[in-house]
Amino acid sequence: MNKFTFLVFLFSLIFITCSLNSQVSSRSRRVIPQKQAKKTFADRLWYGGGFSLSFSSGFAGLSGNTFNIGVSPMVAYKLNDIFSIGPRVEITYTSGRFRQSFGLPVAKYNGVDYGAGIFGRAKLFQWLFAHTELSYINQVFPIGFAANNKILTERQGNNQLLAGLGYSSGGLFRSEVYLLYDFFNNNLQSTQLPIVYRFGFTYNF
Repeated sequence: MNKFTFLVFLFSLIFITCSLNSQVSSRSRRVIPQKQAKKTFADRLWYGGGFSLSFSSGFAGLSGNTFNIGVSPMVAYKLNDIFSIGPRVEITYTSGRFRQSFGLPVAKYNGVDYGAGIFGRAKLFQWLFAHTELSYINQVFPIGFAANNKILTERQGNNQLLAGLGYSSGGLFRSEVYLLYDFFNNNLQSTQLPIVYRFGFTYNF
C-alpha cells in the first residue's frame, strides 16, 4: 500500500465513521430532546501528555549505549463531539556513552531534542480515534569521534507530517496508545523508520 492509497483509505474511514456518528446523534436528539447548558471555552478543552523512555546500543559499529527520556504535553479544543485541534510540544533528553576501541576511555555526549506542532483528532468511537499532525523536531545525533576521543555531534531539524490511528480507554482520565506514519520521512539514506509509536494519558478527551 503506497502513501497515497493509505491517505485515501484513512480519510475515507474517518468520513464514513463521522457520517454514521452524526446520523446516530441526530436521531438521538429527535427521540429524546433535552436541554443542555451552553459549554464554555474551558469546557471544550481537553489535556494530554506523553512519556518516552528508551535505550539503544551501539553506534557506527562501536560498543556503547544511548538513553532517552522525554515528555510531550498537549492541549486541544473540541470543535464538536468528534473533531478537536490543538498544539503539542515535546522535549527529550539523550545521554550516550561509547568506546572507540578497547583501552581508550569512554566518550560521552548529552543532548536535548525539542519539537512542536499542531494536531487534529477525530473521535471515531469512544475507544478509537484518528490523529494527524504537522510538526517540527530538532534532534542531536552522534556522527563520529574527534582526535581527542570526544564524540562529534550534529543537530538536525526535520518537518513531520504524521497520520494514523489510536486506542483510548474509557472514562474522564484515559490512557492511550497510537501508531503514526511520517509521510515526510522519505529519505532513502535515513536509517530512521517512518513509524512513530506513542503512549500517554488524556483528561476530558
